Parts: sequence; structure tokens; C-alpha cells
Amino acid sequence: MNFFVIDSPVMKFLGRLGDIIILNLIFVVTSLPVITIGTALSALYAVAMKLARGEDPSILKEYMKAFKQNMKPATISWLIMSAAGALIFVDFRLAGVFEGTAYTVIRLLLAVIFGVWVLIFLYLFPYIARFENTVFHSVKNALFLSAAHVPSTIMMLVISIGMIVVTLFTSRTFVIGTIAWFFAGFAVMAYAQGFLLGRIFSKYE
Repeated sequence: MNFFVIDSPVMKFLGRLGDIIILNLIFVVTSLPVITIGTALSALYAVAMKLARGEDPSILKEYMKAFKQNMKPATISWLIMSAAGALIFVDFRLAGVFEGTAYTVIRLLLAVIFGVWVLIFLYLFPYIARFENTVFHSVKNALFLSAAHVPSTIMMLVISIGMIVVTLFTSRTFVIGTIAWFFAGFAVMAYAQGFLLGRIFSKYE
């Protein structure tokens, strides 16, 4: 009978799993307009970091609270990052017109710029979820945090890239992974990263 006691490890695990699924579904729905993806990401991390700290927030209430609070800076940041990402992609395509050393140098330079873009994106929306700041300082601090906490940055990259690689590994994993991402994947990733982000952010509060 201890299996069904509300404070048992199994019931706690099932409760947390339910929170993650609910959080993920809310995130997916609020991301559908596309322009709101940045705001949805900040709200996702706001709740995920609370779950990682062992809190039991009201998922929908906390999510919508963070969604409203972070709408302006997160939306502007999302538009900036999207435009920068699109520009980097176009530049990669246009680099094909060059040959020899020029081609190699340009591709290497673009790879470095893309790496910086990834590092900023990794911390930007969790940072917006935790701190109030201007968009410029949020971007700057996101890059600073990625460089100041290299081990944690690597772990967060491993979590993100690992989940994506597993999803794209085969056509079968792609189908299964797509379903998993829809029901829990984004929240699982944010929750796993939330343990690392919580320790980092606590040093600057």
C-alpha cells in the first residue's frame, strides 16, 4: 500500500511527470503564433526552474504570469535572434560563391558567429525569465554567462543537442521523437537545464 501513498517516491515522480506534460502542452499551444515563441520560452523556463528547485507551483497560473511579465523583452529578443539566425543561414548559402582560401575563411568566420548565436540563445530566454533588464543587457549577459560557466554551458549544450540528435537519428526515432517533443520534450529539456541554470543564476541575485 505504500506504493500509493502521496509522499512515496513513485507518486512524487508521477506527479512531477504530470507537471512536465502539462507545462509542455501549454508551451506548445502558446508557441503556435510563432511570434510568441520567445515569450513562451521565457515562461517555460520560469516554471521549469521552479520545478527544478523542488517547488510545486500551479503550472498554468505561474506560466501565464511569466508569459505576461516577459512578453515585451522576450518578443523583441526572439525577433532579433530570429533575424540574426536567418541572416547567418543566408550568409552560409551565399558563401558558396567563393572559392579556395576565401571560402574557407568565410565559412570559418560564419561558424564562429553561429557558435556565439547558439551560446546567447542558450541563456537568453532563461535569463529573461529570471531577471529584469533591457534587451541589450540581456543579450550581453547571456553571452557573459555562457563564457563564465563553461562546464554548465557544455552540459546544457549536450542536453539540447543530444535530444535533437536522438530525434533525427532514424526515421523511426523521428516519428517517436516528434510525439515525445509534443507531449513532454521541451519541458523535459528545460527542466533538466533548470538544475544548472538555478545554480548559476543564484550567484547573481
